[in-house]
Amino acid sequence: MSATFILSFDCEGKWGVADALASAHARQLTDERLGEAYRHILALLDEHEIGATFAFVGSFAQTREAFARVRPALEEFVRDYPHYLGPALEQIADGKADGWHGDHLVEFVGNARTAHEIALHGVTHVPWTAMDRRSAEAELTLFESLEGPVRESRTFVYPRNLVAHSGLLAEHGFLGFRTAVPPRSRSASLLSEFNLLAAPEQPIAGGSIITIPAGYFLNWRHGVRRLVPPAVTVMRARRLLDAAAASDGIVHYWLHPENIVSAPATLPLLRMLLREVAQARDAGRCEVRTQVAYCREQQSLR
Repeated sequence: MSATFILSFDCEGKWGVADALASAHARQLTDERLGEAYRHILALLDEHEIGATFAFVGSFAQTREAFARVRPALEEFVRDYPHYLGPALEQIADGKADGWHGDHLVEFVGNARTAHEIALHGVTHVPWTAMDRRSAEAELTLFESLEGPVRESRTFVYPRNLVAHSGLLAEHGFLGFRTAVPPRSRSASLLSEFNLLAAPEQPIAGGSIITIPAGYFLNWRHGVRRLVPPAVTVMRARRLLDAAAASDGIVHYWLHPENIVSAPATLPLLRMLLREVAQARDAGRCEVRTQVAYCREQQSLR
């Protein structure tokens, strides 16, 4: 028996906070700071030879030239989601492009020594629960006009972890999507960080598309979350890996590179997590998978 470990990153730039651009967090998401965060993350992954899934917002993954080509289609979405996409397109049109174009970050990931997966985190980052089926279909049609490695995505991470219209994904060539835990309060989410008896997940059966277990958010050391001692976070990960190794379970951790921009103390937690995973892998108790590798493995078992 051995654990299966998956690590996924939700890669958003300013698209993830397009409805909160006046926030301090949004102002921190500059090209320079994002580049620094990605370089640190990729160096850690190379150090431990751990492949991960980087799920990019499709619009964020485009070069400026490619973005200009898809912009007319994005303007169609503004009419339905003006409070979200309107400010984004206005800033870009005004030349305030810092944090909106992440094609160089996609290139960083693709050029890393360790092979990683490029996945899709929506095209616009508008939550799919706010879309009807027609709009979700239109977004996937827009996905097919994107350029660069993100166009080859075969797994999907829902914006804001709000799952909807999953049946459409298989129709557009996706093999799987990361599911989500039921909504809970911020206090309940914080308290869960202290749960050292959390159980690893198991494969989710059925469906025309693979459902990837939701996993665990790596604690973002920001605000009240700084109250969670790093030792507790590491102990929780170690116990999850041990339990998964004994039950052929799955341990899926996820976070945003943007979390490291706004709270650099999150990076040492990632370092400690990767150390635990590498030790378990080298001892034969853990196998590392990207989301797409996990999906293909599950498909072969059906």
